[in-house]
Amino acid sequence: MSRQNRPVTQVLIDHKEHQSLNEFATMLEVIAKKLREEQQFVFMQGEKEVVVSPSDRVKAEYKYGVKGDKHSFEIEFDWYTGESETKTMNIK
Repeated sequence: MSRQNRPVTQVLIDHKEHQSLNEFATMLEVIAKKLREEQQFVFMQGEKEVVVSPSDRVKAEYKYGVKGDKHSFEIEFDWYTGESETKTMNIK
């Protein structure tokens, strides 16, 4: 695929804030509960709402890094619209 034909990434929410560890853990718990019970969650920022509704299968990435005194732990998950099962390869 040439660079001209690549889809452009749309950033729907880009939010950063300082939180206590307890506030951050609570946010993760709310996201997990919503995903488990409703298969989606909604980011609200002022009047703006962004629905995050992953497919049944997600690719999860976990990354922990240290640079000097700064520690960074990232959780990222990706999915394709409509993907419900792992695609496997078979040989006949």
